[in-house]
Amino acid sequence: MNGNNINAPLVSVIMNCYNGGKYLKEAIDSVLKQTYTNWELIFWDNQSTDESPMIVKSYDDKRICYYYAESNKPLSAARNLAIQKANGEYVAFLDSDDVWLPEKLQKQIDGLTKQSNAGISYCGFETLLTSDTESAINQAKFYSKFSYKSHNSKSIYNRLLKGNFIIFSTVIIKRNICDLTGGFSEHLEQNEDFEILLKASLHTNAICISNVLVKYRIHSSNNSYLNARKNFTESEYIFSNLPKSFLISMAKDRNKTREKIYFIFFEKKWSDVIDLLNPKYWPHLAYLVFKKIIE
Repeated sequence: MNGNNINAPLVSVIMNCYNGGKYLKEAIDSVLKQTYTNWELIFWDNQSTDESPMIVKSYDDKRICYYYAESNKPLSAARNLAIQKANGEYVAFLDSDDVWLPEKLQKQIDGLTKQSNAGISYCGFETLLTSDTESAINQAKFYSKFSYKSHNSKSIYNRLLKGNFIIFSTVIIKRNICDLTGGFSEHLEQNEDFEILLKASLHTNAICISNVLVKYRIHSSNNSYLNARKNFTESEYIFSNLPKSFLISMAKDRNKTREKIYFIFFEKKWSDVIDLLNPKYWPHLAYLVFKKIIE
């Protein structure tokens, strides 16, 4: 498919921003450099007080649509508001500090249009380190273990139940599938992208392009203590609100196992050692131990 074809489907690129001026120009430029040209950029300014508005307004391109929020909202709510402004058949997401490589949209839209039963596409990525702190380096090591193999249309729901393995700036979702999910849960502060992928995966298959098409920026503050705790509580909520099944029960037990291990090692809650003697946690403990050994 030629990205300049007037009949090519419109892609709405959702970019939410709050004081993201430091890397914003690089992010917007990466959209302008796309070989696929039938896109609109829905830029949702969540009441930035830095140079972000000036940067966006400096571009003379009618495809860039700037919106200034009436009030500052959590990211999940801001994303829902931005999507309401979208006109595209497909919705793509780009964080204001990440970068797309030029063929990102072209390759993914080509794949989605060839496989009608796939409504999600994701792709390979590489990390961009903005700090040499221990936290940032550990995050980079964690994400370096993400390994993608290209695949045609298939369900990724069961795999997602084992943990989120998709960087959200790599994602494109069909708009009608996005609508079926009911949008982002607005009380979630950390795992809203994980939930939307799970909900979308209940309705459609996904394709993967293993090529590195995104640069994902890592900050030293992304992996705080509070975020780690919030991850467990939000995952419990997400699993509890999906259709009940044996796999959901396993996902909840797996999440609880990881939470207890976290409490033992980082909060010294030794009472959780006794809780882990419950047989329902043993398969997950064995898996985590084995995973650690082979790493």
